[in-house]
Amino acid sequence: MAVKGPHPMLLLALVLLAGWLARLGQGASYPQFLRQHVDNPKTRARDDRTYCNMMMRRRGMASPCKRTNTFVHAPARQLQGICGRAGQRAGRNLHNSNNRYRITTCRLARGSPRPPCNYRGGSSTRRIRVACVRRLPVHYDKTL
Repeated sequence: MAVKGPHPMLLLALVLLAGWLARLGQGASYPQFLRQHVDNPKTRARDDRTYCNMMMRRRGMASPCKRTNTFVHAPARQLQGICGRAGQRAGRNLHNSNNRYRITTCRLARGSPRPPCNYRGGSSTRRIRVACVRRLPVHYDKTL
Protein backbone atom coordinates (compact mmCIF):
# COMPACT_ATOMS: atom_id res chain seq x y z
CA MET A 1 0.00 0.00 0.00
CA ALA A 2 1.45 3.39 -1.05
CA VAL A 3 1.70 6.23 1.44
CA LYS A 4 -0.37 9.23 0.38
CA GLY A 5 0.00 12.92 1.01
CA PRO A 6 3.09 15.13 1.42
CA HIS A 7 4.88 12.76 3.80
CA PRO A 8 6.82 10.74 1.18
CA MET A 9 8.26 13.96 -0.25
CA LEU A 10 9.19 15.22 3.21
CA LEU A 11 10.89 11.91 3.99
CA LEU A 12 12.80 12.05 0.69
CA ALA A 13 13.92 15.62 1.41
CA LEU A 14 15.16 14.64 4.88
CA VAL A 15 17.06 11.63 3.52
CA LEU A 16 18.73 13.77 0.84
CA LEU A 17 19.61 16.47 3.38
CA ALA A 18 21.16 13.90 5.73
CA GLY A 19 23.23 12.47 2.87
CA TRP A 20 24.43 15.92 1.83
CA LEU A 21 25.42 16.81 5.41
CA ALA A 22 27.29 13.52 5.80
CA ARG A 23 29.19 14.12 2.55
CA LEU A 24 30.02 17.70 3.57
CA GLY A 25 31.90 16.49 6.62
CA GLN A 26 33.42 13.43 4.94
CA GLY A 27 37.17 13.66 4.54
CA ALA A 28 37.27 17.10 6.08
CA SER A 29 37.81 17.55 9.79
CA TYR A 30 39.33 20.18 12.03
CA PRO A 31 41.98 17.80 13.51
CA GLN A 32 42.98 16.78 9.97
CA PHE A 33 43.22 20.48 8.98
CA LEU A 34 45.51 21.14 11.96
CA ARG A 35 47.73 18.14 11.13
CA GLN A 36 48.04 19.01 7.45
CA HIS A 37 48.25 22.80 7.55
CA VAL A 38 49.19 24.33 10.92
CA ASP A 39 52.79 24.59 12.13
CA ASN A 40 53.11 27.30 14.76
CA PRO A 41 55.71 28.32 15.57
CA LYS A 42 57.40 27.26 12.37
CA THR A 43 59.59 24.20 12.86
CA ARG A 44 63.26 25.06 12.45
CA ALA A 45 65.03 23.85 9.33
CA ARG A 46 68.09 24.86 7.31
CA ASP A 47 65.97 26.07 4.36
CA ASP A 48 62.47 25.74 2.89
CA ARG A 49 63.38 22.62 0.89
CA THR A 50 64.59 20.84 4.03
CA TYR A 51 61.57 22.12 5.94
CA CYS A 52 59.12 20.76 3.37
CA ASN A 53 60.79 17.36 3.06
CA MET A 54 60.83 16.99 6.86
CA MET A 55 57.29 18.28 7.53
CA MET A 56 55.59 16.38 4.71
CA ARG A 57 57.10 13.15 6.08
CA ARG A 58 56.31 13.98 9.72
CA ARG A 59 52.72 14.88 8.98
CA GLY A 60 52.07 11.73 6.92
CA MET A 61 51.75 13.35 3.50
CA ALA A 62 54.70 11.69 1.79
CA SER A 63 53.32 8.20 1.18
CA PRO A 64 52.04 8.60 -1.47
CA CYS A 65 53.62 11.97 -2.20
CA LYS A 66 51.08 14.77 -1.90
CA ARG A 67 51.60 17.13 -4.85
CA THR A 68 51.27 20.40 -2.94
CA ASN A 69 50.56 21.49 0.63
CA THR A 70 50.62 24.78 2.51
CA PHE A 71 51.60 25.18 6.15
CA VAL A 72 50.30 28.23 8.02
CA HIS A 73 52.48 29.59 10.82
CA ALA A 74 49.79 31.06 13.07
CA PRO A 75 47.94 29.95 16.20
CA ALA A 76 45.00 27.63 15.57
CA ARG A 77 42.76 30.11 17.41
CA GLN A 78 43.54 32.83 14.84
CA LEU A 79 42.73 30.45 11.99
CA GLN A 80 39.40 29.54 13.61
CA GLY A 81 38.56 33.24 13.46
CA ILE A 82 38.60 33.16 9.65
CA CYS A 83 35.34 31.21 9.87
CA GLY A 84 33.87 34.12 11.82
CA ARG A 85 34.68 37.81 12.09
CA ALA A 86 38.30 37.51 10.94
CA GLY A 87 37.13 36.36 7.51
CA GLN A 88 34.68 37.12 4.74
CA ARG A 89 32.41 34.60 3.04
CA ALA A 90 33.56 33.62 -0.42
CA GLY A 91 30.65 31.33 -1.30
CA ARG A 92 29.05 28.26 0.30
CA ASN A 93 31.38 27.31 3.17
CA LEU A 94 34.49 29.18 1.91
CA HIS A 95 35.96 32.11 3.83
CA ASN A 96 38.77 34.52 2.89
CA SER A 97 41.00 35.72 5.71
CA ASN A 98 41.03 39.43 6.47
CA ASN A 99 44.62 39.19 7.69
CA ARG A 100 47.79 37.98 6.05
CA TYR A 101 49.57 34.96 7.52
CA ARG A 102 53.09 33.59 7.26
CA ILE A 103 52.90 30.46 5.12
CA THR A 104 55.21 27.90 3.57
CA THR A 105 54.02 26.16 0.41
CA CYS A 106 55.56 22.79 -0.41
CA ARG A 107 55.43 21.44 -3.99
CA LEU A 108 56.55 18.06 -5.24
CA ALA A 109 59.73 18.79 -7.18
CA ARG A 110 59.73 15.96 -9.70
CA GLY A 111 58.95 12.38 -10.38
CA SER A 112 56.35 9.92 -9.37
CA PRO A 113 53.91 10.21 -6.48
CA ARG A 114 55.71 7.31 -4.79
CA PRO A 115 58.40 7.84 -2.15
CA PRO A 116 61.01 9.04 -1.78
CA CYS A 117 59.33 12.43 -2.22
CA ASN A 118 61.39 15.51 -2.97
CA TYR A 119 59.79 18.89 -2.25
CA ARG A 120 60.56 22.49 -3.12
CA GLY A 121 59.40 25.11 -0.64
CA GLY A 122 58.58 28.79 -0.67
CA SER A 123 57.71 31.15 2.18
CA SER A 124 55.53 34.25 1.98
CA THR A 125 52.97 36.29 3.89
CA ARG A 126 49.55 36.07 2.26
CA ARG A 127 45.81 35.99 2.81
CA ILE A 128 44.27 32.54 2.64
CA ARG A 129 40.94 30.87 1.83
CA VAL A 130 39.61 28.00 3.94
CA ALA A 131 36.46 25.90 3.97
CA CYS A 132 34.60 25.94 7.29
CA VAL A 133 32.21 23.53 8.96
CA ARG A 134 30.60 24.50 12.27
CA ARG A 135 32.81 27.62 12.41
CA LEU A 136 36.03 25.58 12.20
CA PRO A 137 38.45 25.41 9.25
CA VAL A 138 38.43 21.93 7.70
CA HIS A 139 40.11 22.48 4.31
CA TYR A 140 42.82 24.80 2.99
CA ASP A 141 41.38 25.98 -0.32
CA LYS A 142 44.00 28.37 -1.65
CA THR A 143 46.41 31.22 -1.12
CA LEU A 144 45.05 34.62 -2.13
